[in-house]
Amino acid sequence: MNVFLAEYAGFCYGVERAIKSINALIEKKIKVYTLGPIIHNPQEIEKLKKSGVEVINDINEFDKVERNEIVAIRTHGVGPEVFEKAKQKGVIIKDLTCPYVKRVQKEARKLLDSGYQPVIVGDAGHPEVVSINKWCCNKAIIINSEQEVDELPYYDKIGIVAQTTLSEKKWNIITDKLKQKTDKSKVINTICDATSKRQRAAKKLAEMVDLMIVIGGRNSSNTKKLFQICRETSTKTLHIETAEELKPEWFEGIDNVGITAGASTPEWIIKEVISKMNELTEKKITDINDKGVEIREQNDNQPVDSPQSDQAKMVEKYEETIKTLKAGDITEGTVVQIRNNEVLVNVGYKSDGIIPINELSNKSFESPEEIVNKGDKIKVVVLKVEDKEGNLILSKKRADLEEAWEYIETIYKNKTTIEAEVLEEVKGGLLVDIKGLRGFIPASHVGLHYVPDLSIYVGKKVKLKVIELDRRKNRIILSQKEVLEEEHEKKKKETWENIEEGQVIKGVVRRLADFGAFVDIGGVDGLVHISEMSWGRINHPSEVLKEGDEIEVKVLGVDRERERISLGLKQVLPDPWEDIDKKYKIGSIITGKVVKLVSFGAFVEIEPGVEGLVHISQISHKHIAKPEDVLEVGQSVNVKVIDIKKDEHKMSLSIKEADKPVIKKEEKETFEIQEGSGVTLGEMFGDLFEETKQKEEE
Repeated sequence: MNVFLAEYAGFCYGVERAIKSINALIEKKIKVYTLGPIIHNPQEIEKLKKSGVEVINDINEFDKVERNEIVAIRTHGVGPEVFEKAKQKGVIIKDLTCPYVKRVQKEARKLLDSGYQPVIVGDAGHPEVVSINKWCCNKAIIINSEQEVDELPYYDKIGIVAQTTLSEKKWNIITDKLKQKTDKSKVINTICDATSKRQRAAKKLAEMVDLMIVIGGRNSSNTKKLFQICRETSTKTLHIETAEELKPEWFEGIDNVGITAGASTPEWIIKEVISKMNELTEKKITDINDKGVEIREQNDNQPVDSPQSDQAKMVEKYEETIKTLKAGDITEGTVVQIRNNEVLVNVGYKSDGIIPINELSNKSFESPEEIVNKGDKIKVVVLKVEDKEGNLILSKKRADLEEAWEYIETIYKNKTTIEAEVLEEVKGGLLVDIKGLRGFIPASHVGLHYVPDLSIYVGKKVKLKVIELDRRKNRIILSQKEVLEEEHEKKKKETWENIEEGQVIKGVVRRLADFGAFVDIGGVDGLVHISEMSWGRINHPSEVLKEGDEIEVKVLGVDRERERISLGLKQVLPDPWEDIDKKYKIGSIITGKVVKLVSFGAFVEIEPGVEGLVHISQISHKHIAKPEDVLEVGQSVNVKVIDIKKDEHKMSLSIKEADKPVIKKEEKETFEIQEGSGVTLGEMFGDLFEETKQKEEE
């Protein structure tokens, strides 16, 4: 028969710390009382009692404590009223509350103070749970089953903590159901790391053996849970407190036996059990290997040249599951537990690794869940194979940085493009984030041209080229300009290959000039002349366009040799002359605006894009030397349509044939016949009178 001891078994850190502290006081001849049993192990309590340690069960018994005598607080913790009572009585307190339990007490109180309804997942009668509830003024709800969750009412906010010895399986099931009972939940996994390790190690060993022995006090919560976990593997599991309970018939027909022990089980009891098993099976222990596996020799009667023993096969099988790691190794693992100050990762080592919160990420975060989730596969760097408490210490942050450097070096070597988010504007340029690394874009490499305000890029993602890299100096210099130049050249080439006269294409107005606008139509600038911008008359391109406008234009001409492209904007707009003959009839009188005066007449705009000519002979009934004698640009006039030539975009108009005579502005403002001038009203308005008389006769 082969005997194996689980990787983690016996005293946890909190219990061992408490026992050592009490033994140290005993050695100094100091009388020690404990408020309740210091741990859940009657054999260890009896041993301490023989050393003079006395148990008191109530704070009312503080009166029996003499000066210089000490009351030790047990690992499960107590409520704040105990410390207050001790202060009143002048009793010296040695607080041996497990650090993990203390953390739960503080977290539960913070939840209460923050307006959450505290919920403790655990055994309501357990001293630890009682003490946690007292720290939140006995206002916590204690839940130990799914059925109890179903009976709860709905809460606005629920804050959840766990008894430190709770099983991960129960915790996950109950917290999932509790989240359905509230609008807002805050879940704080306070299961002790040592508890988790012990439970996983016990389960793993139970799956490999024929019989599992669980050692620990029958009142010990964590021992009971170990028993349940091992039994769930379908392996025969027995719970004992001492070696005296072992029976020889248990081991009949058994090849492999596994042993685990609760957190309150001292080493001397484990050794007694192993020794008793040795007597019952007539074997002897020869070694404990570095995996914590107890190895027993075969019977002396076994032939020397016998085949490999089942024991050796078992050890080999166990060792095959264990990775060999050293500081600096990069390995992959699975996130198995997330806490406020650390993340546990299964990397296939003999124990789960711990990522301290400051080694989780280069990014700023409020909660570890912002970076990882339970079940995530992540890469980590081994910082320490064993710290002072024997833990495997890992870093995701450093693995991420290593991966980021490998990535950026590949980008630099292959001269490829990367995308990065701009973090902030700094003197002389911009800082960007590349997988946790900081890169710098000099101001001269931000755009194709000078960029006066770099802050417009903050928070945006940009495409970049790595132009300088020095890992030793942590130096990464990047350029968006080179990417833009490449894209510009590519677009320019494509444009020249595909552009043809008559195409209608989209472009962006890049620059305005007095004579027109330059439009980027894909890496190439084309010119829209001012005469091709509008069907109407304009004085400057800014009346129609502004820089940055996205517009459609028609290609009017392509000169590949001189690399010039002529564009038209009005050609993609409706032609106002298209239905001019339907809108305006010959002989109709309409209102227009004088837009230009020339020696032979005046141009009158009757709508945007439609102008007609009033010949000088059609301006006035009187003889005039030049149009500006009676007209001015911008003046509103009535005109009669004399002729329309639609195809030629020409219209002939007459002012003198319209209803009202044209009177210069100056004449409208003041009109006076000078005495003795010889001018009569008939001479001035004769034509008007004649037209009026003729209309009346008609």
